[in-house]
Formats: sequence, structure tokens, C-alpha cells
Amino acid sequence: MTLRELHERIAASAPVHWRVLPPGPGWPGHPAHPEGADPAEGGAGHTHRAVLRSDVDLVLAWGWRESERDYFEPWLGNLGRMTEVRADRIVLDVLWAGSLVDRLLGLAFQEFLLPFPRSRQPRVKGLPDRYFARDEAEAWRLVHELAFPDGVAFDRVVHRSGLRVE
Repeated sequence: MTLRELHERIAASAPVHWRVLPPGPGWPGHPAHPEGADPAEGGAGHTHRAVLRSDVDLVLAWGWRESERDYFEPWLGNLGRMTEVRADRIVLDVLWAGSLVDRLLGLAFQEFLLPFPRSRQPRVKGLPDRYFARDEAEAWRLVHELAFPDGVAFDRVVHRSGLRVE
């Protein structure tokens, strides 16, 4: 199994193909949780986990805060009132057969999850161009829908953010 094949399998799936696991031992807040455990060593810092029903070797874990500092950029004002929009930088881990094979950085705010945007300088003077990769978008779309099944649709959040998918 290649990394590309894993991302294609994630992109081709829907929330009904996944089982979101309930919190238990090893989860933050549980009495058996070892404080300070590295999320790469089994995902102890993640708040959510899901396993692909047709292949339990593929697991997604997300919610571990990559940084204690809030993330803020002017484009976040498109998602809410400017003074209230502070997003957490979180990690989405892709595990295959118990091994960490990919780690994606994203943003969490109230009821949305987005890939962490990349930027490049525009050809003309102005604000940097913000975008994220399509393969990352598909993984974040899935976990957004798993985490907030009755929330705002991922495509609507992306549209409101002003970010582009490439």
C-alpha cells in the first residue's frame, strides 16, 4: 500500500464507511491516560479516532493540538466575527497497520475543521494567496463530516473562508 493509495482510499470513502471510536483508555481525560504521551506513539493526544469498517488497518486520529498558541489570520474573519475567531492548530494522523504513515496539519474552530493553508506571494502587490492541496482537503473533509455530522458542510466552510483548493 502506497501513501497515494491510502489518500485515494480516504477520498473515496464517506462517513458511513467509518466507525468513530468512543473515548476509552489511552484517551485524554481518561484515568488510564498517560500524561505527556506522544500522539505518534498510539495517538494518545487525539480527541477523535475512526477506523475504516472494510479495512481496520486504516485509522484516522485527529484533535491533538499541535501548538498551544491560537492561530489567527485576517481571512478567518470570513468565518465569524473578527474578534472571536481564534483557531486551534490540530493534527490529523493517518495510521496504517498501527504505524503512523502521514501527519496533516489543520485548523479547528467551533464547528469546522480545515487543512492548514499554504501561502505564496501574489504576482501583484497585496495579501498572500492562500490555498491548500486537494489530497489534504479530502482527508479533512472526511474528518469534518465525522466530527460534525449535522454541522455546516465542508464545501460551505471552504467557500466562506476564501481559501482555494488546488
